[in-house]
Amino acid sequence: MIEVESKIKISNPRTVKKKILEIAKFEKTEKKQDDYYTLEPQGTYPKKSLRIRKKKNVYIVNFKKRGAYKNGIWAKNETEFVTSDIYGFIALIKEFGFRKWLTKEKKCKIYRIEKNFQIELNHVKKLGWFIEIEYLSKKNPASIKKAQKKVSAVLKKLEVKNSEIIKEGYTKMLWNLKHQNKK
Repeated sequence: MIEVESKIKISNPRTVKKKILEIAKFEKTEKKQDDYYTLEPQGTYPKKSLRIRKKKNVYIVNFKKRGAYKNGIWAKNETEFVTSDIYGFIALIKEFGFRKWLTKEKKCKIYRIEKNFQIELNHVKKLGWFIEIEYLSKKNPASIKKAQKKVSAVLKKLEVKNSEIIKEGYTKMLWNLKHQNKK
C-alpha cells in the first residue's frame, strides 16, 4: 500500500476535534508504543529503520520508504506484516546487526472519513499535539493522485495553513529533541 498523509502540529486539540467531527466519525482511542530498529551507526539519524508496534496479542512490523512530497502531503510505500513471535523476530534482526535506536509513545483518537481514510488526533509524548490525515492507497498513479486530492480537501476543510504542516516525521523530531538536549 501507499500511505498518503499530512501531519499538522496543533496547539488547541479541542478546537480541532470539533472541526474533525464535522467531517469524520469517531472510531476508537488507541495507545501506540513503537520501537524503532536500524542498521545504521549510533549517533546519526538513520536513513532507514523499521518499526515494531505491539497491538493486543500480536506485533506489527512496519517499514516505510519515503516517496514523493508535494504540497504538504507525503506518499510513502508501506510494507507491514504481523508476527506473534516477537522474541524470535528481534533475535533474528539483532543477528543481522539491527539495534534499537528510539521508542515513540502516542495516544490517538481515530476518526474515520471512509474506508482507508482517517484522521488521527495524536498526543506524542515529549512533542505535543498533532493531527494526521491518512489515506491508504493502491500502488498506482491514479489512486495516489486521488488520495492526494482527498487529503488536500480535508486540509482545506480543517482550515490548515501551509505553515502548520510538518514535513518531518515524529522520529526525526524526537531524535532532534534528544540530541539538542545533549548539547
